[in-house]
Amino acid sequence: MSEYYVASFHTVSQALRFEKELQTNSIVVKMIPVPRIISSSCGIAARFETADYNSVLSLLEKGACEAHELYLFTHEGKKPRAQRVWQAQN
Repeated sequence: MSEYYVASFHTVSQALRFEKELQTNSIVVKMIPVPRIISSSCGIAARFETADYNSVLSLLEKGACEAHELYLFTHEGKKPRAQRVWQAQN
C-alpha cells in the first residue's frame, strides 16, 4: 500500500507559493492536477511524501505558506482513498 499527502488550494498563486516555500525548505513537492476524489477551487494540487508531513504542518502553522486542506492518500490496488487530515481555519 502506498501513502502520500496532497494539499489543495483556493488559487493557483497560493499553490505556487506553497511549492516555492517547500522547495526553499528542502521538501520534495510535485505539483499535480487536483485528484477527482477531493474538491478544490483551484485545478492544481501539491503532492509530498509522508516523511515530510510534520515539516509541512509546521510551515502551515507558522504561516510560512498557505493551503486549503491536506489529505492523506492511500492506495489499495488501483483504488485511491483520501482522508482529510488538516483544514485551514478561516
